[in-house]
Amino acid sequence: MNPGDVGRQQDLVLRACAGDRNAFEALLLEHQARLRSVIRRMVGHPEDTDDLVQESAIRAWRSLGSFHGDASFGTWLCSIGIRQAIDHLRKKKRWRVEAQIVYSNECVKSPELQAEVIGVISDPAFTYEVEEHIAYCFTCVARSLPPEEQAALVLREVMGMSSREAADALGVSDSVLRHRLASARKHMETSYEGLCSLVNKLGACYQCKGLRDATPASRRGRDVAQLRDMDERLDIVRNANIDDGASQAMHDLFWRRTDELEERGCGNPTPESECGRD
Repeated sequence: MNPGDVGRQQDLVLRACAGDRNAFEALLLEHQARLRSVIRRMVGHPEDTDDLVQESAIRAWRSLGSFHGDASFGTWLCSIGIRQAIDHLRKKKRWRVEAQIVYSNECVKSPELQAEVIGVISDPAFTYEVEEHIAYCFTCVARSLPPEEQAALVLREVMGMSSREAADALGVSDSVLRHRLASARKHMETSYEGLCSLVNKLGACYQCKGLRDATPASRRGRDVAQLRDMDERLDIVRNANIDDGASQAMHDLFWRRTDELEERGCGNPTPESECGRD
């Protein structure tokens, strides 16, 4: 950010803190994409994300008196969003690591669920982008973590906050943040080793390949490659378009249906089809 932009931001912050709603709306407009990204990467579900973004903006306006400039306005706003997401997830059931397999199994048994997916993939506006699916998968698997650990992972490894920024956003010490982050990474690495065929060819889930093969050839995007390690996956997740990408309609559908299944705790987590396997 150049000096002119910094000065403008400071002016907007001062005016907003003095009660200028227009200045606050201008700040919100500049930082809302990042706020939405951090919430979406926590909860995934599109309508839940919309609700939490709106609630975070309301809370930020009401809490402006507590903003003293120790962090940037954008970081402060994201800290409100991440805490809203944590509170939301605490009220929900933790997902099974195999949540995607459960939904895939249900699709195999249900013509109605199959028709939904086929309808989305058949839309000429749809393109399958494997990077977007990897990002979707990452958040889906991360929903099996305690929300506090998931938040540490998202802030540090996906949103790129420093340890100090992430710890402040979560209201914890550096040592607590490091412990949560280490635990989250270990869980994710272990989960992917047994789940994802892109990490381990013996993994149970071949969804990336199966969905690409089901998409018309002209709209399949890039090929699916092996991932060497967690850091390579994280690099893809950081850069993936998760909110208005070419595959968004499919992933929005997946979020809604998987959330319904996980809240009910139903379905079989053992693969019941060979979808996507050679």
